[in-house]
Amino acid sequence: MKIIAGVVSTIGFAIIFRLRVKLIPLAAIDGLIACVVYFCCLEFISDDLFIANMLASFATAGFAEISARIGKAPSTVFLLPGCIALVPGGSLYNAMRSLLIKDYDEFAAQLLTTGKVAIAIGGGIIAVSIVRYFLNNFNTKKNKKEPA
Repeated sequence: MKIIAGVVSTIGFAIIFRLRVKLIPLAAIDGLIACVVYFCCLEFISDDLFIANMLASFATAGFAEISARIGKAPSTVFLLPGCIALVPGGSLYNAMRSLLIKDYDEFAAQLLTTGKVAIAIGGGIIAVSIVRYFLNNFNTKKNKKEPA
């Protein structure tokens, strides 16, 4: 059920971001990949939120790069809706709630969880960007002809 909710939220944000209608299925698949990788990581690899979010955002960013080539659009239009399901809204809400009721220990714990997840999402996206950068440079250097 959570995977379906993640895909629906991805489609909703794709519509909000005014993604072209023919590209919405690619964005939905990206959101599906994010949710499936996230829940599989939590179930089979580790129950650590950092690892699960890092791997899920890595997979999402990788598919966003592939979708960008297929849909002839910037990868960002696929990446942003795809990562929406990973955003730590619950822990941020709990942090703010704890702050308002003056439970500062819980506030600090929830804020730390929120920050950890946000860093993991960013790290996965940056890792894919670095890989893409090096692959593009490798292909560019390989295709250059040396002067005679």
